[in-house]
Amino acid sequence: MSRPRSRIARCKEFVAFRSQVPKRRVNVGGKDWTFFQFGPSDVPPLICLHGTSGTAETFFCQVSTLGSKGYHIIAAQWPDYWDHAKWVAGFYKFLAALNIKKCHLLGVSLGGFMALHFAARYPDRVSSLILCNSFVDTTPFHQNPTWVTMLGYMPEFYLKKYILDSFPKGALPGPHADAVDFVVEQLESLNRNDLGSRLTLNCLPSSVTKHLNKIVKIPMTILDTVDDVVLPEQMRDRLYKAFPSAKLAYIKKGGDFPFLSAHMEVSMHIQVHLRGNKVFPGGVDAKTYAKKSGIDLKESEASVNNNKKKKKKKKKEKQEEEAESD
Repeated sequence: MSRPRSRIARCKEFVAFRSQVPKRRVNVGGKDWTFFQFGPSDVPPLICLHGTSGTAETFFCQVSTLGSKGYHIIAAQWPDYWDHAKWVAGFYKFLAALNIKKCHLLGVSLGGFMALHFAARYPDRVSSLILCNSFVDTTPFHQNPTWVTMLGYMPEFYLKKYILDSFPKGALPGPHADAVDFVVEQLESLNRNDLGSRLTLNCLPSSVTKHLNKIVKIPMTILDTVDDVVLPEQMRDRLYKAFPSAKLAYIKKGGDFPFLSAHMEVSMHIQVHLRGNKVFPGGVDAKTYAKKSGIDLKESEASVNNNKKKKKKKKKEKQEEEAESD
């Protein structure tokens, strides 16, 4: 890549991240997956999956913040896969290469859609899901089949322009503008195969709705922003309708890349989701973590036992009152 120009790429947090967290590679079936991994290995991992224009670097805030707090965070960047089934097979092998039997998944946009595909195929390998600005089908993105086939042959500059044309236009708030600038800069590091394959995954007719019976059993949080985003509102609505029991977390001002523009809020929601699914930093259990952090866990064993005692006492009092009235 050329010398970084964006504000985020020059900030001390990103510079520190790149100097302290090594970028790793693992070859899977002749293709290289790249990733950043930070945090204790004895904690169940959360794997972050980027969108069409993203890279593993775009999750540096979550890797740094949550990893330093004792969570196990992996930001992965996949190689070129030209259909959804091959991506799922590749991700399965990626997990095997890292000796990960089960994981939590955070998917943004296309990354969320692919996470759903993986969960539909291997529900027993997914502990929970966090979906951000994501979707359950590609209907609004459908293109002429001939055009989709040609994506593998189109020049790099055209593919980059096609993606950039979908980015938000006009004046943006400072954090949103910084996030867009950083993502644009990361986009420059992607080659023709990366770009063409991601657009193909976006535009091929595909849906996970026929597999909902497998996915709905997996704990899920839908993390969305309430301001304007590129993703059509109808796609959000279909996601909510497909998973009515999912927990909802909203960010007031996050734009298309809230993991950058509102990273502190996103990290907070991730922690809430992980704690709700019994994942605690450093591998400690709920009681130890609650004691160290001063967190009142609603479902702790003590509170459950107290509730049982209270119910038993009330029942006994009611029985005594009925006996006296007789």
